[in-house]
Amino acid sequence: MKIAFSTLGCPDWSFSEIFATAKDLGYDGVEIRGVKKELFAPDIPEFTPQKKDETLVSLSRLGISIPCLTSGICVREYGSDSAADDKMRSDAAMYVKTAGEFGIKYIRILGDKDVMPQGEVDDKKVAAALKDFIACSKDIGDAVFLLETNGVYGDTKRLANVLESVGDPRLAALWDIHHPFRFFGEKIEDSYKNIAPYIRHVHVKDSVVLDDTRAVRYKMTGKGDIPVEEAVEVLRRNAYDGYISLEWVKRWCADLEAPGIVFVQYINYMRRLLRKNA
Repeated sequence: MKIAFSTLGCPDWSFSEIFATAKDLGYDGVEIRGVKKELFAPDIPEFTPQKKDETLVSLSRLGISIPCLTSGICVREYGSDSAADDKMRSDAAMYVKTAGEFGIKYIRILGDKDVMPQGEVDDKKVAAALKDFIACSKDIGDAVFLLETNGVYGDTKRLANVLESVGDPRLAALWDIHHPFRFFGEKIEDSYKNIAPYIRHVHVKDSVVLDDTRAVRYKMTGKGDIPVEEAVEVLRRNAYDGYISLEWVKRWCADLEAPGIVFVQYINYMRRLLRKNA
């Protein structure tokens, strides 16, 4: 397994600061979910045509990979508005183009915007959107779209049904280990079994539920009650060789601990876990 962090955890850092830190701390990769104020990855300056060659040279020199572009595209309402649908397809194609230019394998897509499951989501609309994205980008690049265990798709059986209904190798799953456990009470082993053939990338988050408000409070890895160690052991036992990426949501929760502290803690924690389970 390889260790990465998402740029959600360092919203104020520049591209160069992000990758220099990843190199210094010994990370294998960086997952891109915005750099500074720019959340749309194709418009991040370092990914534009003007800086493409310079960026590729820099990434090669550092030896840091980008395993996934984590888009904000959410297809929950796909099919409700033709202009919105066109924009989503265009955005997805731009992500595929950027991924191809920088050798990035995966693009995260959301089927449900809400972290906690709320309201109805039409699985057929979600599947239709994903089929359209794949069809519209087939001549642009071969990046694989990943549907995340987020919102109603924290129900991993439901997620697996959508993936099976699309039935295309360019669609797979991003297993956020937090959401199925926290919001659906799934056991780690069950979540894994439900989507095992589709898992290409993994998000790690830890949290507790506050007794007074029942709100979820994110914690540094190993400080909450999400069974992170069990998830890593399941992945190791099944020869998963992709990335386990820390999704520290500081961009959305400014009161969380600083990235300089959290990124050090995470890689040390994961290294100990991987040595223990070797």
